[in-house]
Amino acid sequence: MSNTNNLMVYIQCDENTPINASLEALSKGVELGKENNLDVIVVLIGKFDENTEKICKDYGANKIIEAAVEQYNIKSYGEIVTKLVKEYSPKLFLAGTTPVAKDVTAYASSKLDMVSLSNVSDIKMQDDFEFTIALYGGAVLRDASINSDTTKFAILSSGAFKKVLSPVDNVEIIKEDCSEQTKDLLTIIKESVTEISESVNLEEAEIIVACGRGMGTPEGYKLVEDLAKQLGGAIGATRPVTESGLVARTQQVGQSGKIVAPKLYIGCGVSGAVQHLSGILGSDYIVAINKDEDAPIFEVADVGIVGDAMAVIPLFMEEIKKVK
Repeated sequence: MSNTNNLMVYIQCDENTPINASLEALSKGVELGKENNLDVIVVLIGKFDENTEKICKDYGANKIIEAAVEQYNIKSYGEIVTKLVKEYSPKLFLAGTTPVAKDVTAYASSKLDMVSLSNVSDIKMQDDFEFTIALYGGAVLRDASINSDTTKFAILSSGAFKKVLSPVDNVEIIKEDCSEQTKDLLTIIKESVTEISESVNLEEAEIIVACGRGMGTPEGYKLVEDLAKQLGGAIGATRPVTESGLVARTQQVGQSGKIVAPKLYIGCGVSGAVQHLSGILGSDYIVAINKDEDAPIFEVADVGIVGDAMAVIPLFMEEIKKVK
């Protein structure tokens, strides 16, 4: 398969709104497109509307391909991506880190016998694309290149790239007929049950207040919850706290939970195991409250407060009230 001057970005939506991880991928795609004279093609699969199109235009898409599908199915989504990659032969196919994006890119790259890279934290292009991959929770960075003329698939680490507005006036919109890709499915999802948890999606939250083992009691959680409400943020948690049942598993932050990149992260009683730290390094500003002055989280925190979070948080909230 010969390459064209196309770069393709898969955009995942939540209620017709592109999610942050996808917009981060689009922003990086637009940057690469401008530097290397590549047309940036957005791929929308599922449900979307004029607002979805507008956001993609605002973030720099040159072309938008829309494939309307009623519900997610790995085979139908994967077959659509496979078809589009065959048709447009992009040099690079980008996606943000989400379970759906991982499924779809793995399906399509396997079907096409192409290489897919995950946890990509940087991309540069000289003669060809050069990728930086984060390993072991970000503790090791490895440079890699793919010796192939076919499309390269890359799933970008959440928070590794910033969303950047780059409005485009004239954008071509293509309605894709995907009837062939959505028929004869081996599995059809009849009903989906979602666990009731925080109303704010952690990956989309601008402020996250995390409950660590040091606050892993009903009284401690109540303080964390009060602080999050006061700041208008979402509640996150470390693995021991979610395993105790105090906080829903959907709110777990870290290598085995959600990779987040809020503007403000506050860790309350969070010691900072490497698995948790790997999930918060994309945060713009990190505040840590822990009574252990040697806690690893202080090594990555912008502000560290040594003290018992049960005593510090009430004082913290009083100061916030004064500012407000």
